[in-house]
Amino acid sequence: MNAIGYTRISSKDQSVYSLPFQAQRIQEYCVRNDLYLKEVYEDNGECSATFDRADYLALERFLKAHKGEVQYLIVLDHDRFSRILVDALRKIEELQTRFGVKVLSVEEPLNLDVTDPNVFLHRTFKYTFANHELLNIRRRTARGIRQAMESGRVVNNAPFGYVNTRDDQGKPILKIDPAKAETVLKIFEQFLAGVDLTTLRKNASKMGCKREGHSSLLRMLDNCLYAGLIRLPAYEGKPERYIKALHDPIIPESMYWLAHEIIKGRPGKKARPNADFPLRGILRCQCGAHMTASYSKGKKKYYMYYQCTAERGKVFRGDVLHEKIEEILCHLSFSASQVERIYKYAKTELAKAMNFRTLSLKTKEQEFRDVSGKIEKLEEKMINDQIDASTYKVWFSKLSAQRGALENEIIGLKKADKHVFDRLEEAIPLLTNLKHLYIACSLEGQQMLLKRVFEVGLVYDGHVVRTPSINPALVDNYFRMKEKGLLVVEQPDDFLRKSWSCTA
Repeated sequence: MNAIGYTRISSKDQSVYSLPFQAQRIQEYCVRNDLYLKEVYEDNGECSATFDRADYLALERFLKAHKGEVQYLIVLDHDRFSRILVDALRKIEELQTRFGVKVLSVEEPLNLDVTDPNVFLHRTFKYTFANHELLNIRRRTARGIRQAMESGRVVNNAPFGYVNTRDDQGKPILKIDPAKAETVLKIFEQFLAGVDLTTLRKNASKMGCKREGHSSLLRMLDNCLYAGLIRLPAYEGKPERYIKALHDPIIPESMYWLAHEIIKGRPGKKARPNADFPLRGILRCQCGAHMTASYSKGKKKYYMYYQCTAERGKVFRGDVLHEKIEEILCHLSFSASQVERIYKYAKTELAKAMNFRTLSLKTKEQEFRDVSGKIEKLEEKMINDQIDASTYKVWFSKLSAQRGALENEIIGLKKADKHVFDRLEEAIPLLTNLKHLYIACSLEGQQMLLKRVFEVGLVYDGHVVRTPSINPALVDNYFRMKEKGLLVVEQPDDFLRKSWSCTA
Protein backbone atom coordinates (compact mmCIF):
# COMPACT_ATOMS: atom_id res chain seq x y z
CA MET A 1 0.00 0.00 0.00
CA ASN A 2 1.02 3.61 -0.61
CA ALA A 3 1.53 6.53 1.72
CA ILE A 4 2.65 10.15 1.61
CA GLY A 5 4.39 12.02 4.40
CA TYR A 6 3.93 15.53 5.72
CA THR A 7 6.36 17.57 7.82
CA ARG A 8 5.98 21.10 9.18
CA ILE A 9 7.82 23.60 11.31
CA SER A 10 6.86 27.24 11.85
CA SER A 11 9.09 30.28 12.19
CA LYS A 12 8.05 30.61 15.85
CA ASP A 13 7.72 26.88 16.53
CA GLN A 14 8.50 25.47 19.94
CA SER A 15 9.14 21.99 18.47
CA VAL A 16 12.63 20.50 18.80
CA TYR A 17 12.08 18.28 15.75
CA SER A 18 13.66 19.51 12.53
CA LEU A 19 12.22 18.81 9.10
CA PRO A 20 14.90 16.18 8.22
CA PHE A 21 14.28 14.42 11.56
CA GLN A 22 10.51 14.32 10.91
CA ALA A 23 11.07 12.96 7.37
CA GLN A 24 13.43 10.27 8.69
CA ARG A 25 10.93 9.07 11.31
CA ILE A 26 8.17 8.92 8.67
CA GLN A 27 10.42 6.83 6.37
CA GLU A 28 11.26 4.44 9.21
CA TYR A 29 7.54 4.04 10.01
CA CYS A 30 6.78 3.20 6.38
CA VAL A 31 9.60 0.63 6.26
CA ARG A 32 8.36 -1.05 9.47
CA ASN A 33 4.81 -1.25 8.15
CA ASP A 34 5.72 -2.26 4.58
CA LEU A 35 4.35 0.97 3.06
CA TYR A 36 5.63 2.56 -0.16
CA LEU A 37 6.33 6.24 0.54
CA LYS A 38 5.45 8.07 -2.67
CA GLU A 39 6.11 11.68 -1.61
CA VAL A 40 7.09 13.77 1.42
CA TYR A 41 5.70 17.31 1.57
CA GLU A 42 7.30 19.83 3.91
CA ASP A 43 6.13 23.28 5.02
CA ASN A 44 8.97 25.38 6.39
CA GLY A 45 7.96 28.44 8.42
CA GLU A 46 4.21 27.84 8.09
CA CYS A 47 1.73 28.49 10.90
CA SER A 48 -0.36 25.65 12.34
CA ALA A 49 -3.43 27.87 12.73
CA THR A 50 -4.51 27.38 9.12
CA PHE A 51 -4.34 24.78 6.35
CA ASP A 52 -3.63 27.50 3.81
CA ARG A 53 0.02 26.39 3.58
CA ALA A 54 1.87 26.11 0.29
CA ASP A 55 3.03 22.49 0.50
CA TYR A 56 -0.07 21.20 2.26
CA LEU A 57 -2.18 22.58 -0.60
CA ALA A 58 0.21 20.84 -3.02
CA LEU A 59 -0.35 17.64 -1.01
CA GLU A 60 -4.12 17.88 -1.49
CA ARG A 61 -3.66 18.54 -5.21
CA PHE A 62 -1.52 15.36 -5.41
CA LEU A 63 -4.22 13.33 -3.64
CA LYS A 64 -6.84 14.68 -6.03
CA ALA A 65 -4.74 13.88 -9.08
CA HIS A 66 -3.93 10.34 -7.77
CA LYS A 67 -7.21 9.54 -6.10
CA GLY A 68 -7.38 5.96 -4.89
CA GLU A 69 -3.61 5.41 -5.18
CA VAL A 70 -2.73 6.62 -1.66
CA GLN A 71 -4.16 5.10 1.50
CA TYR A 72 -2.21 6.82 4.32
CA LEU A 73 -0.96 10.27 5.30
CA ILE A 74 1.83 9.92 7.86
CA VAL A 75 2.99 12.71 10.23
CA LEU A 76 5.52 12.68 13.08
CA ASP A 77 2.90 13.84 15.56
CA HIS A 78 -0.56 15.31 15.24
CA ASP A 79 0.60 18.84 16.23
CA ARG A 80 2.66 18.80 12.99
CA PHE A 81 -0.63 18.38 11.15
CA SER A 82 -2.48 21.13 13.01
CA ARG A 83 -2.78 22.79 16.43
CA ILE A 84 -6.41 23.85 16.00
CA LEU A 85 -8.74 21.19 17.42
CA VAL A 86 -11.84 21.83 15.31
CA ASP A 87 -9.91 22.36 12.04
CA ALA A 88 -7.81 19.22 12.55
CA LEU A 89 -10.77 16.89 13.18
CA ARG A 90 -12.70 18.38 10.26
CA LYS A 91 -9.72 17.99 7.90
CA ILE A 92 -9.07 14.38 8.98
CA GLU A 93 -12.68 13.49 8.23
CA GLU A 94 -12.54 15.34 4.89
CA LEU A 95 -9.40 13.45 3.74
CA GLN A 96 -11.00 10.14 4.70
CA THR A 97 -14.28 10.96 2.90
CA ARG A 98 -12.91 12.62 -0.27
CA PHE A 99 -9.75 10.62 -0.92
CA GLY A 100 -10.01 7.50 1.28
CA VAL A 101 -6.82 8.55 3.12
CA LYS A 102 -6.24 7.74 6.80
CA VAL A 103 -4.17 10.26 8.82
CA LEU A 104 -1.75 8.57 11.26
CA SER A 105 1.16 9.65 13.46
CA VAL A 106 4.30 7.50 13.69
CA GLU A 107 3.20 6.48 17.21
CA GLU A 108 -0.09 4.97 15.98
CA PRO A 109 -0.50 1.45 14.53
CA LEU A 110 -1.39 1.00 10.88
CA ASN A 111 -4.59 -0.86 11.71
CA LEU A 112 -5.87 1.83 14.05
CA ASP A 113 -9.69 2.02 14.02
CA VAL A 114 -10.34 5.75 13.67
CA THR A 115 -14.08 5.15 14.22
CA ASP A 116 -13.41 3.82 17.73
CA PRO A 117 -14.76 6.34 20.33
CA ASN A 118 -11.66 5.83 22.49
CA VAL A 119 -9.38 6.69 19.53
CA PHE A 120 -11.47 9.79 18.85
CA LEU A 121 -11.23 10.80 22.55
CA HIS A 122 -7.46 10.18 22.60
CA ARG A 123 -6.92 12.30 19.46
CA THR A 124 -9.19 15.01 20.80
CA PHE A 125 -7.02 15.24 23.91
CA LYS A 126 -3.86 15.44 21.79
CA TYR A 127 -5.25 18.23 19.64
CA THR A 128 -6.61 19.99 22.73
CA PHE A 129 -3.13 20.06 24.25
CA ALA A 130 -1.66 21.20 20.91
CA ASN A 131 -4.30 23.95 20.73
CA HIS A 132 -3.48 24.92 24.31
CA GLU A 133 0.21 25.13 23.45
CA LEU A 134 -0.57 27.31 20.41
CA LEU A 135 -2.51 29.73 22.60
CA ASN A 136 0.41 29.81 25.04
CA ILE A 137 2.82 30.52 22.18
CA ARG A 138 0.63 33.39 21.03
CA ARG A 139 0.38 34.76 24.55
CA ARG A 140 4.14 34.55 25.11
CA THR A 141 4.72 36.23 21.75
CA ALA A 142 2.25 39.01 22.54
CA ARG A 143 3.82 39.59 25.94
CA GLY A 144 7.29 39.58 24.42
CA ILE A 145 6.24 42.19 21.87
CA ARG A 146 4.58 44.24 24.63
CA GLN A 147 7.71 44.06 26.77
CA ALA A 148 9.88 45.14 23.82
CA MET A 149 7.52 48.07 23.13
CA GLU A 150 7.58 49.12 26.79
CA SER A 151 11.37 49.23 26.59
CA GLY A 152 11.11 51.52 23.55
CA ARG A 153 11.77 49.00 20.80
CA VAL A 154 9.89 48.40 17.57
CA VAL A 155 9.73 44.74 16.55
CA ASN A 156 7.46 45.11 13.52
CA ASN A 157 8.44 46.01 9.98
CA ALA A 158 9.99 49.45 9.72
CA PRO A 159 7.72 52.19 8.30
CA PHE A 160 8.78 54.27 5.30
CA GLY A 161 11.79 56.36 6.34
CA TYR A 162 13.32 53.69 8.61
CA VAL A 163 15.05 50.34 8.23
CA ASN A 164 15.08 47.39 10.64
CA THR A 165 18.45 46.72 12.20
CA ARG A 166 20.07 45.49 15.42
CA ASP A 167 21.88 47.42 18.14
CA ASP A 168 25.10 46.49 19.96
CA GLN A 169 23.17 44.02 22.12
CA GLY A 170 21.73 42.30 19.05
CA LYS A 171 18.23 43.56 19.83
CA PRO A 172 15.90 45.05 17.18
CA ILE A 173 15.89 48.80 16.63
CA LEU A 174 14.88 51.22 13.87
CA LYS A 175 17.50 53.19 11.97
CA ILE A 176 16.76 56.29 9.92
CA ASP A 177 17.06 56.04 6.14
CA PRO A 178 18.38 59.59 5.41
CA ALA A 179 16.98 59.90 1.85
CA LYS A 180 13.50 58.68 2.78
CA ALA A 181 13.48 60.58 6.08
CA GLU A 182 13.74 63.85 4.19
CA THR A 183 10.65 62.86 2.19
CA VAL A 184 8.74 62.04 5.40
CA LEU A 185 9.59 65.46 6.85
CA LYS A 186 8.40 67.22 3.67
CA ILE A 187 5.12 65.26 3.70
CA PHE A 188 4.39 66.35 7.29
CA GLU A 189 5.36 69.97 6.54
CA GLN A 190 3.09 70.11 3.50
CA PHE A 191 0.19 68.51 5.40
CA LEU A 192 0.49 71.03 8.25
CA ALA A 193 0.73 73.83 5.66
CA GLY A 194 -2.75 72.86 4.42
CA VAL A 195 -1.94 70.96 1.22
CA ASP A 196 -4.93 68.79 0.29
CA LEU A 197 -4.55 65.01 0.41
CA THR A 198 -4.86 64.47 -3.36
CA THR A 199 -2.01 66.85 -4.10
CA LEU A 200 -0.03 65.58 -1.13
CA ARG A 201 -0.32 61.97 -2.32
CA LYS A 202 0.94 62.98 -5.78
CA ASN A 203 3.82 64.94 -4.27
CA ALA A 204 4.71 62.01 -2.01
CA SER A 205 4.67 59.64 -4.99
CA LYS A 206 7.05 61.91 -6.91
CA MET A 207 9.40 61.86 -3.91
CA GLY A 208 9.39 58.05 -3.87
CA CYS A 209 6.75 57.46 -1.19
CA LYS A 210 3.94 55.72 -3.06
CA ARG A 211 0.66 55.52 -1.14
CA GLU A 212 -2.54 54.21 -2.67
CA GLY A 213 -5.54 56.16 -1.39
CA HIS A 214 -5.95 58.82 1.27
CA SER A 215 -6.35 56.34 4.14
CA SER A 216 -2.83 54.95 3.81
CA LEU A 217 -1.40 58.47 3.71
CA LEU A 218 -3.42 59.46 6.79
CA ARG A 219 -2.18 56.35 8.63
CA MET A 220 1.37 57.42 7.80
CA LEU A 221 0.72 60.97 9.08
CA ASP A 222 -0.81 59.55 12.27
CA ASN A 223 2.12 57.19 12.94
CA CYS A 224 3.78 58.32 16.17
CA LEU A 225 6.94 56.29 15.41
CA TYR A 226 8.11 59.19 13.22
CA ALA A 227 8.16 61.41 16.33
CA GLY A 228 10.17 58.88 18.34
CA LEU A 229 7.09 57.68 20.24
CA ILE A 230 5.49 54.27 20.69
CA ARG A 231 1.76 53.96 21.31
CA LEU A 232 1.01 51.25 23.85
CA PRO A 233 -2.61 50.07 23.47
CA ALA A 234 -4.76 49.52 26.55
CA TYR A 235 -3.85 46.15 28.10
CA GLU A 236 -5.00 44.23 31.18
CA GLY A 237 -6.68 47.27 32.73
CA LYS A 238 -3.87 49.69 31.87
CA PRO A 239 -4.89 52.70 29.73
CA GLU A 240 -3.43 53.56 26.33
CA ARG A 241 -0.26 55.60 26.66
CA TYR A 242 2.73 56.90 24.71
CA ILE A 243 6.35 56.23 25.61
CA LYS A 244 9.68 57.45 24.26
CA ALA A 245 11.20 55.06 21.72
CA LEU A 246 14.88 54.14 21.52
CA HIS A 247 15.13 55.05 17.83
CA ASP A 248 15.79 58.60 16.61
CA PRO A 249 12.78 60.67 15.50
CA ILE A 250 12.41 62.02 11.96
CA ILE A 251 10.00 64.82 12.93
CA PRO A 252 9.60 66.87 16.14
CA GLU A 253 7.04 65.50 18.57
CA SER A 254 5.14 68.80 18.29
CA MET A 255 4.68 68.26 14.55
CA TYR A 256 3.14 64.82 15.14
CA TRP A 257 0.64 66.05 17.73
CA LEU A 258 -0.51 68.86 15.43
CA ALA A 259 -1.02 66.38 12.57
CA HIS A 260 -2.80 64.00 14.95
CA GLU A 261 -5.28 66.69 16.03
CA ILE A 262 -5.94 67.72 12.41
CA ILE A 263 -6.63 64.11 11.38
CA LYS A 264 -8.84 63.49 14.43
CA GLY A 265 -10.98 66.53 13.67
CA ARG A 266 -10.93 66.05 9.92
CA PRO A 267 -14.34 66.67 8.29
CA GLY A 268 -15.97 64.55 5.60
CA LYS A 269 -15.30 64.60 1.88
CA LYS A 270 -14.51 67.86 0.12
CA ALA A 271 -14.15 68.85 -3.49
CA ARG A 272 -10.78 67.64 -4.73
CA PRO A 273 -8.76 70.32 -6.53
CA ASN A 274 -7.03 69.45 -9.77
CA ALA A 275 -3.98 71.09 -11.31
CA ASP A 276 -5.94 71.66 -14.55
CA PHE A 277 -8.85 73.29 -12.66
CA PRO A 278 -7.43 75.69 -10.05
CA LEU A 279 -10.83 77.43 -9.66
CA ARG A 280 -12.47 74.27 -8.35
CA GLY A 281 -13.59 74.85 -4.77
CA ILE A 282 -13.33 78.64 -5.22
CA LEU A 283 -15.76 79.33 -8.07
CA ARG A 284 -19.55 79.41 -7.57
CA CYS A 285 -22.43 79.75 -9.98
CA GLN A 286 -24.72 82.79 -9.87
CA CYS A 287 -27.33 80.56 -8.20
CA GLY A 288 -24.96 80.07 -5.26
CA ALA A 289 -24.04 76.42 -5.95
CA HIS A 290 -20.44 75.28 -6.27
CA MET A 291 -18.99 74.57 -9.70
CA THR A 292 -17.37 71.29 -10.56
CA ALA A 293 -14.92 70.84 -13.42
CA SER A 294 -14.08 68.21 -16.02
CA TYR A 295 -13.02 67.59 -19.60
CA SER A 296 -15.49 67.05 -22.43
CA LYS A 297 -14.59 65.55 -25.80
CA GLY A 298 -15.07 67.81 -28.83
CA LYS A 299 -14.68 66.99 -32.50
CA LYS A 300 -10.90 67.28 -32.51
CA LYS A 301 -9.79 67.38 -28.87
CA TYR A 302 -10.90 67.52 -25.26
CA TYR A 303 -12.07 70.83 -23.78
CA MET A 304 -12.16 71.83 -20.12
CA TYR A 305 -15.44 73.05 -18.62
CA TYR A 306 -16.79 74.34 -15.33
CA GLN A 307 -20.33 73.20 -14.58
CA CYS A 308 -22.88 74.22 -11.95
CA THR A 309 -23.65 71.34 -9.56
CA ALA A 310 -27.26 72.49 -9.13
CA GLU A 311 -28.21 73.53 -12.68
CA ARG A 312 -26.61 71.13 -15.14
CA GLY A 313 -27.32 73.40 -18.10
CA LYS A 314 -24.90 76.04 -16.86
CA VAL A 315 -21.58 75.05 -18.42
CA PHE A 316 -18.69 77.45 -19.03
CA ARG A 317 -15.45 77.05 -20.99
CA GLY A 318 -12.52 76.53 -18.62
CA ASP A 319 -9.90 78.16 -20.85
CA VAL A 320 -12.01 81.33 -21.15
CA LEU A 321 -12.45 81.53 -17.37
CA HIS A 322 -8.73 80.96 -16.75
CA GLU A 323 -7.82 83.77 -19.16
CA LYS A 324 -10.24 86.12 -17.39
CA ILE A 325 -8.74 85.35 -13.97
CA GLU A 326 -5.18 85.86 -15.25
CA GLU A 327 -6.16 89.21 -16.83
CA ILE A 328 -7.84 90.31 -13.59
CA LEU A 329 -4.72 89.45 -11.60
CA CYS A 330 -2.60 91.35 -14.11
CA HIS A 331 -4.67 94.53 -13.60
CA LEU A 332 -4.76 94.08 -9.82
CA SER A 333 -0.95 93.93 -9.61
CA PHE A 334 0.74 96.73 -7.68
CA SER A 335 2.52 99.53 -9.52
CA ALA A 336 6.20 100.28 -8.94
CA SER A 337 5.36 103.25 -6.69
CA GLN A 338 2.95 101.12 -4.65
CA VAL A 339 5.57 98.40 -4.24
CA GLU A 340 8.09 100.99 -3.04
CA ARG A 341 5.64 102.23 -0.38
CA ILE A 342 4.83 98.64 0.67
CA TYR A 343 8.53 97.81 0.98
CA LYS A 344 9.26 100.80 3.22
CA TYR A 345 6.26 100.00 5.42
CA ALA A 346 7.07 96.27 5.57
CA LYS A 347 10.72 96.97 6.43
CA THR A 348 9.69 99.21 9.33
CA GLU A 349 7.13 96.74 10.63
CA LEU A 350 9.57 93.85 10.24
CA ALA A 351 12.15 95.67 12.34
CA LYS A 352 9.51 96.15 15.06
CA ALA A 353 8.59 92.48 14.84
CA MET A 354 12.21 91.41 15.23
CA ASN A 355 12.50 93.54 18.37
CA PHE A 356 9.25 92.10 19.66
CA ARG A 357 10.48 88.54 19.11
CA THR A 358 12.40 88.30 22.41
CA LEU A 359 9.34 89.27 24.45
CA SER A 360 7.13 86.85 22.53
CA LEU A 361 9.66 84.06 23.06
CA LYS A 362 9.59 84.52 26.84
CA THR A 363 5.78 84.50 26.84
CA LYS A 364 5.59 81.32 24.75
CA GLU A 365 8.18 79.56 26.89
CA GLN A 366 6.14 80.33 30.00
CA GLU A 367 2.99 79.03 28.31
CA PHE A 368 4.91 75.88 27.31
CA ARG A 369 5.96 75.30 30.94
CA ASP A 370 2.38 75.81 32.13
CA VAL A 371 1.00 73.24 29.66
CA SER A 372 3.79 70.76 30.55
CA GLY A 373 2.82 71.18 34.21
CA LYS A 374 -0.82 70.42 33.36
CA ILE A 375 0.24 67.20 31.58
CA GLU A 376 2.26 66.12 34.64
CA LYS A 377 -0.73 66.79 36.93
CA LEU A 378 -2.99 64.88 34.55
CA GLU A 379 -0.67 61.85 34.74
CA GLU A 380 -0.61 62.06 38.55
CA LYS A 381 -4.42 62.08 38.65
CA MET A 382 -4.55 59.04 36.39
CA ILE A 383 -1.99 57.15 38.50
CA ASN A 384 -3.94 58.02 41.67
CA ASP A 385 -7.23 56.85 40.06
CA GLN A 386 -8.73 60.35 40.28
CA ILE A 387 -9.73 60.22 36.59
CA ASP A 388 -10.56 57.31 34.28
CA ALA A 389 -8.55 56.17 31.26
CA SER A 390 -10.88 57.71 28.66
CA THR A 391 -10.72 61.17 30.30
CA TYR A 392 -6.94 60.90 30.52
CA LYS A 393 -6.68 59.97 26.84
CA VAL A 394 -8.84 62.91 25.65
CA TRP A 395 -7.05 65.55 27.73
CA PHE A 396 -3.58 64.12 27.11
CA SER A 397 -4.17 64.39 23.36
CA LYS A 398 -5.48 67.97 23.63
CA LEU A 399 -2.71 69.19 25.93
CA SER A 400 -0.03 67.44 23.84
CA ALA A 401 -1.33 69.19 20.71
CA GLN A 402 -1.31 72.52 22.55
CA ARG A 403 2.22 71.90 23.79
CA GLY A 404 3.26 70.87 20.27
CA ALA A 405 1.89 74.10 18.79
CA LEU A 406 3.75 76.15 21.40
CA GLU A 407 6.96 74.20 20.75
CA ASN A 408 6.69 74.95 17.04
CA GLU A 409 6.20 78.66 17.77
CA ILE A 410 9.19 78.66 20.12
CA ILE A 411 11.38 76.97 17.51
CA GLY A 412 10.28 79.56 14.95
CA LEU A 413 11.00 82.44 17.33
CA LYS A 414 14.43 81.06 18.22
CA LYS A 415 15.58 80.87 14.63
CA ALA A 416 18.14 83.60 14.07
CA ASP A 417 17.00 84.61 10.59
CA LYS A 418 19.76 87.03 9.59
CA HIS A 419 18.68 87.13 5.96
CA VAL A 420 15.03 88.01 6.55
CA PHE A 421 15.44 91.55 5.14
CA ASP A 422 17.26 90.24 2.06
CA ARG A 423 14.41 87.80 1.42
CA LEU A 424 11.87 90.59 1.85
CA GLU A 425 13.69 92.64 -0.77
CA GLU A 426 13.64 89.66 -3.17
CA ALA A 427 9.94 88.87 -2.59
CA ILE A 428 8.43 92.36 -2.81
CA PRO A 429 8.96 92.81 -6.60
CA LEU A 430 6.82 89.71 -7.23
CA LEU A 431 3.79 91.81 -6.29
CA THR A 432 4.21 93.92 -9.45
CA ASN A 433 2.93 91.02 -11.56
CA LEU A 434 0.37 88.81 -9.80
CA LYS A 435 -0.42 87.05 -13.09
CA HIS A 436 3.13 85.72 -13.52
CA LEU A 437 3.23 84.78 -9.82
CA TYR A 438 -0.07 82.89 -10.20
CA ILE A 439 1.09 81.00 -13.32
CA ALA A 440 4.42 80.07 -11.72
CA CYS A 441 2.77 78.70 -8.54
CA SER A 442 1.82 75.10 -7.88
CA LEU A 443 -1.87 74.22 -7.47
CA GLU A 444 -1.84 74.86 -3.71
CA GLY A 445 -0.02 78.16 -4.27
CA GLN A 446 -2.56 79.25 -6.89
CA GLN A 447 -5.50 78.47 -4.61
CA MET A 448 -3.85 80.22 -1.68
CA LEU A 449 -3.26 83.34 -3.79
CA LEU A 450 -6.86 83.37 -5.07
CA LYS A 451 -8.22 82.99 -1.54
CA ARG A 452 -6.08 85.92 -0.36
CA VAL A 453 -7.11 88.18 -3.26
CA PHE A 454 -10.81 87.20 -3.42
CA GLU A 455 -11.49 86.60 0.24
CA VAL A 456 -14.79 84.72 -0.02
CA GLY A 457 -14.48 83.21 -3.48
CA LEU A 458 -15.68 84.08 -6.99
CA VAL A 459 -19.06 84.03 -8.76
CA TYR A 460 -19.49 83.66 -12.53
CA ASP A 461 -22.67 84.22 -14.57
CA GLY A 462 -21.22 83.43 -17.98
CA HIS A 463 -20.16 87.02 -18.71
CA VAL A 464 -18.68 88.79 -15.69
CA VAL A 465 -16.63 87.54 -12.76
CA ARG A 466 -17.96 88.78 -9.42
CA THR A 467 -16.75 88.58 -5.84
CA PRO A 468 -18.45 89.59 -2.58
CA SER A 469 -15.25 91.23 -1.33
CA ILE A 470 -11.65 91.81 -2.32
CA ASN A 471 -8.47 92.13 -0.28
CA PRO A 472 -8.49 95.75 1.03
CA ALA A 473 -4.90 96.31 -0.10
CA LEU A 474 -6.04 95.89 -3.73
CA VAL A 475 -9.06 98.20 -3.64
CA ASP A 476 -7.28 101.15 -5.28
CA ASN A 477 -6.13 98.93 -8.15
CA TYR A 478 -9.66 97.58 -8.52
CA PHE A 479 -11.08 101.08 -9.02
CA ARG A 480 -8.54 101.70 -11.80
CA MET A 481 -9.66 98.55 -13.67
CA LYS A 482 -13.38 98.72 -12.84
CA GLU A 483 -14.37 100.41 -16.11
CA LYS A 484 -13.00 97.45 -18.10
CA GLY A 485 -15.85 95.32 -16.75
CA LEU A 486 -13.58 92.37 -15.93
CA LEU A 487 -14.48 92.18 -12.25
CA VAL A 488 -17.39 93.38 -10.13
CA VAL A 489 -16.99 93.66 -6.36
CA GLU A 490 -20.44 93.55 -4.82
CA GLN A 491 -19.62 95.77 -1.82
CA PRO A 492 -20.62 99.46 -2.19
CA ASP A 493 -17.95 101.87 -3.46
CA ASP A 494 -18.07 104.07 -0.37
CA PHE A 495 -17.45 101.04 1.85
CA LEU A 496 -14.52 99.95 -0.31
CA ARG A 497 -12.97 103.45 -0.24
CA LYS A 498 -13.32 103.60 3.51
CA SER A 499 -11.81 100.15 3.88
CA TRP A 500 -8.92 101.03 1.60
CA SER A 501 -8.19 104.32 3.31
CA CYS A 502 -7.89 102.51 6.65
CA THR A 503 -5.56 99.88 5.25
CA ALA A 504 -1.80 100.23 5.40
